[in-house]
Amino acid sequence: MKNSEYKLSKRIPVFVWVLIAEVLLCVLSNLLFLNSNAGTGSDAYRVDISRAFNRIRNGDMPSPGEYEFITVIEPFDEERVYAGDYAPVKAADGSMYIISYTVNKNNKGIFILNAVWAAVFVLTIVVVIYIEIKILKPFRVVSELPIELAKGNLTVPVNEEKDRYFGKFLWGMDVLREHMEEEKEKNLALEREKKTLILTLSHDIKTPLSAIKLYNKALSRKLYDTEEKQLEAYAGIEKNTDELEAYVEDIRNAVREDFLKIEVKNEEWYMSEVIDDLSSLYKEKTAQLHTELKIESYDDCLLKGDRDRALEVLQNLMENAIKYGDGKRIAVSFADEENCRLITVSNTGGGFDKKELPNLFDSFYRGSNVGKQKGSGLGLYIAKNLMRAMDGDIYAEAYDNTFSVTAVFRRE
Repeated sequence: MKNSEYKLSKRIPVFVWVLIAEVLLCVLSNLLFLNSNAGTGSDAYRVDISRAFNRIRNGDMPSPGEYEFITVIEPFDEERVYAGDYAPVKAADGSMYIISYTVNKNNKGIFILNAVWAAVFVLTIVVVIYIEIKILKPFRVVSELPIELAKGNLTVPVNEEKDRYFGKFLWGMDVLREHMEEEKEKNLALEREKKTLILTLSHDIKTPLSAIKLYNKALSRKLYDTEEKQLEAYAGIEKNTDELEAYVEDIRNAVREDFLKIEVKNEEWYMSEVIDDLSSLYKEKTAQLHTELKIESYDDCLLKGDRDRALEVLQNLMENAIKYGDGKRIAVSFADEENCRLITVSNTGGGFDKKELPNLFDSFYRGSNVGKQKGSGLGLYIAKNLMRAMDGDIYAEAYDNTFSVTAVFRRE
């Protein structure tokens, strides 16, 4: 029984108990006031009636306003039913009168008493509301804030209160929360950058690794029937092995560094150098896949940027064309626009939805045409960042049964 009473007292706020106590005190004071007035005023109303009786009997008609307890003095009406406190009296001329009176009801006193209690009730409610808004509510926020911070919830701001109780304290807590939120965002960004870098390098490793496997397969099947071609294959394996070592070194550096950084060397190079490398890398591979590879004729020119990074971008585009196309045809075409050279890699098939074009270069995004093909969704994201670093651009188009990606290089 005691436990239930304790739980009930905890559920009901303290100010409710205060209001209940005030109501009880108000009722008690009214009862005491009425009882005290009833005792002291019983003789007073009789004195007023006796004086009024004597005046009426002597032929003098008094006015009710002359007396404290008499309310009405009027001729007696036999057909009327009188209620309340009244008394009949016979005048000197034999006519009957009715005197209505109150038995010690000090309405003015009871009104003042209850008005005072009403003011007390209002004042209590105002004080409770003030305490709730200015003290209890900020205190609840403060008391819950350490728990929320411990949970990692740093997004809800703490509103500053312009009062002398918790204003400066809440402002300081909000500054602390914002600082912790900034640190959390920095750490998350750092983790994302590290993961992106590792995935980027992992993705880059696939290209030289694929080339090495291709050369190895061709050598094992003795597809290179001349010593010259065999030497070219060995040289290709060595070149791609060097690239793998460079990527491994980048991964080691990524573990030590705290930021994602794509470095490019902005220098001059002939486009033919990159296209020749691209052709040598994929001519054999597409032939083994029975995919037609067509590299259109072009006018050689000097381009600005990083030669190796440019080849990396085009390799990404070629890998995507092989992986997500229908395997029938891949084309590399060229165009000029203002002071730029446009290199486009197109493939047939793929079932690409044009609505996906805006998201195509986002990190970790994979289109609806990927099917069961494995991938990280970083190829075009890497290509975009490399092109931007070389003051170039890249964009994609889908039309009919063809999907194409165009890399825009600055001409010298």
